[in-house]
Amino acid sequence: MAVKAKNNKNAARRVDPLERVLNLFTLLHRSTHPLSREQIVAEMAKGMTPYPEADDAQRQLFGSDKNTIVRDLGIQVRQTVAQGDEAGQTKYWISEEDMCVPELDLTNDELSVLSLALASIHHSVPEASEAMMKLEGMNPQRSAVDFNVQVPLIVVRLTEMIQRRQIAHLVINGTPVVVDPSRLLFDKGTWYLIAVVAGEKKLRAIKCSHIGPDFSIVDGEASSTKKNLSNRELRKLVHNVEDDDVEAQVLVDGHVAGISWWDSRVRETEALPDGKLRITVQVDDPARLRGWVLGFGTHAVIESPERLREDFVLWLEKLEQLPDFIPNAPEMPTAPTNRPGPRPLGERLQRLLSILPWLRLRGSITVEELARMLGISVTHLIKDLEYASMCGVPPYTHDALFDFSVVDGEVLFHGDVPMFGPLRRTKALMTRAVKLTPRQATAVGVALASHDAVAGDLSMRNDAVTSLRQKIEAAVGDLPIQVRLEDAPLLQEVSQAIRLARQIQVTYVNGEEEVTKRVLNPLLIFVDRGESYLIADDVLSGVNEKIFRVDRLIECLTTENTFEPRTVEFTEWKFRGTVEPAVLYVAPGNDWLLDRIAIKAHMINEDGSMFLWVDVASLPWLARLLLRCGPTSCVVSPANLQNVVAERAREIRRQYA
Repeated sequence: MAVKAKNNKNAARRVDPLERVLNLFTLLHRSTHPLSREQIVAEMAKGMTPYPEADDAQRQLFGSDKNTIVRDLGIQVRQTVAQGDEAGQTKYWISEEDMCVPELDLTNDELSVLSLALASIHHSVPEASEAMMKLEGMNPQRSAVDFNVQVPLIVVRLTEMIQRRQIAHLVINGTPVVVDPSRLLFDKGTWYLIAVVAGEKKLRAIKCSHIGPDFSIVDGEASSTKKNLSNRELRKLVHNVEDDDVEAQVLVDGHVAGISWWDSRVRETEALPDGKLRITVQVDDPARLRGWVLGFGTHAVIESPERLREDFVLWLEKLEQLPDFIPNAPEMPTAPTNRPGPRPLGERLQRLLSILPWLRLRGSITVEELARMLGISVTHLIKDLEYASMCGVPPYTHDALFDFSVVDGEVLFHGDVPMFGPLRRTKALMTRAVKLTPRQATAVGVALASHDAVAGDLSMRNDAVTSLRQKIEAAVGDLPIQVRLEDAPLLQEVSQAIRLARQIQVTYVNGEEEVTKRVLNPLLIFVDRGESYLIADDVLSGVNEKIFRVDRLIECLTTENTFEPRTVEFTEWKFRGTVEPAVLYVAPGNDWLLDRIAIKAHMINEDGSMFLWVDVASLPWLARLLLRCGPTSCVVSPANLQNVVAERAREIRRQYA
């Protein structure tokens, strides 16, 4: 039988789901004994968030709220069947051990690593700041690196499965399969699931974008190894290459020698009398070798093996002429607008449960500062905080509500409100940080893996990094995430110069293949689509906050000169000079472009080919891009750019005459 609310006025009030679920969560956690649904409804009816009177609606809404706690917060709502007078009734409660973050006892060095790692992704992954609040109650520090890493929901769900050692039934490109998942890999802008597919014996790399949203858990325990894979192993998986013994000889001139020999695939270099360099390169993927050589334009020639050389020349020959047929471009698709409004309930709830215990450590703070730290709008944050400030436990009087209020743009922790005098509120609610949600735990995994990717071998020798990961994984479970970036060997030197606020002298090769000497004040490294970039003030030219590709730095010398550091951030690509909008047609098999370049819009055709709408700021960039995509790929419009690829192909092929 449904329990009726005692206060009809309260029952008629429109209740935000956030208030109701927060009150339910707090009631289940703070109650001294398990409660039946009827008891829960009766207790909730004492406040401003009652459940409906109709039994079906009541049962359905309670089930939905309970699922929000379990699914979005990752916190178990325990159940038991009562005995005695209440025999047969299901009772619910939340255990303290299921709810709270274990005490980590981090050292200062460990806390510094964690804070810097989470700060590096908090612009693109808001859950990183929430995780920092929960783990140590500290503000994120200024990091020398910003990672623009989007974490799709499927990545979060797969991370949970791996942590729980579950076998999953997935749909991949429309085909149902059973997989034993091992790790998640963020490789140069793309998320992959590393897993063993049922019926196979070897690990496979599966693009997460190809995995459908519907999945189920299969009975049985996963058996795949969870160890980190080496770069060599990852390359074989991602590029589906079996033969790793093929080597190629590539001749490069002095113009690009400094860049080319840094690549991790280079096994041997030979300096020649004329200033050129003969490089022996491991061929883990012929297509990747072709793209690598094409990137050097007329400054590199494949010498051997003959088969690879002939295939490269044949590829260029096919691109020397415009395609017989250039398709007409359809109308540019427009992305749906994101109307301003409240975020999903689970996201709002997990954010509040990060803030509430943190306020006890931090004290009062302005809403604007808190919103900036969390990466959300002030308007939405104020609304959620105002709702939460009226939540607590029965009887929901002022002394039974959460111990903060929002007044004049400030979050006051158990403070004095001049208009009303002291607010007496309970100090018994949310005294410890609530456990990390699945999204927050994934954010921690991404942050630590990203930190390792930038710090490289130095990170592995750092005791604080190793012990931090051990403590975090002991608290939240295995963090089965790896991050792999493009080869940028001077990344560590530049990152160190940023931390020390030291000026650097560099030799740089830009996208137009011009080599210049520069003096830079390095401000920030940011990683976008797997590529590493540096924002720096170019001292000699007087241009501030200029963007450089880190992998195009040939030399980097840290000087004794210091500069005044300041906070900068990458928001969007703004090209200097003339920018021309263009429509590209790209041959099938090039969906990697969606992860690697800035695209205004795209349309995928039934055969896998694509139309891309892009801004072109550099003709060499456009030529390199379409040369890698192969024959039939072309510029659809404007007409004045249609010969760029053919001209570049002829120019490169002359070296093979």
